[in-house]
Amino acid sequence: GGAGGKPELTEAQKIERRERNREHAKRSRLRKKFLLESLQEQIHGLQGEIATLKNIIKSELPDRAEELLKKVGSGEASEFTPVPTPSGFGPVKTLMEPDFRLMKALSGSQQNFAISDPSLPDNPIVYVSQGFLDLTGYTLDQVLGRNCRFLQGPGTDQAAVDIIRKGIREGIDTSVCLLNYKADGTPFWNQFFVAALRDAENNVVNFVGVQCEVSKAVVDQQIKEGKMPAPVGGTSLTK
Repeated sequence: GGAGGKPELTEAQKIERRERNREHAKRSRLRKKFLLESLQEQIHGLQGEIATLKNIIKSELPDRAEELLKKVGSGEASEFTPVPTPSGFGPVKTLMEPDFRLMKALSGSQQNFAISDPSLPDNPIVYVSQGFLDLTGYTLDQVLGRNCRFLQGPGTDQAAVDIIRKGIREGIDTSVCLLNYKADGTPFWNQFFVAALRDAENNVVNFVGVQCEVSKAVVDQQIKEGKMPAPVGGTSLTK
């Protein structure tokens, strides 16, 4: 090329770029699959809530039911307001494009997620969405600075925990379904997804963990399809 043009890539650099692009594509497919499945679960739950509310309106307020249901049908979605970002959390501004798109998708779809910093001892949480607090029942002060293992309890499958640890150790996007516990001790099935967030130099700067509460039916189906082992004691949620 002429002066000032980009230097030709060596064969080794071309191979490395192709490998990196393949890895990005693989990560993108897994992330899209997880986001789609968790959104479908949320939509299914909301549809059930809407049907219940409509029945209540019809039975309790028959005279105004038609008017109220028309208003419900024309309502606009409310704006998502995340928990304020701690001053120490900056790397999200310099993330690689696929990771930046992931964070935009999570915030825009009101997902329940936490971000941790592996450069600090024990990979503590440095940011959580409001959805995470609503799902788990914890307050912001109770979770910041802690490793997310506090969601585990006596019924949590250690094999699933080991899969998560391996994903974090190797910087690989990982998705597992495991039993977690809310602040009041209530157990819930959590379809958990963790991804490494990388900077422009491909260094892992943060991890994002996404929580999606799923029903017993979803867990039973995953066991039936061999996607997860049957937990000790069965899938019924008992304290």
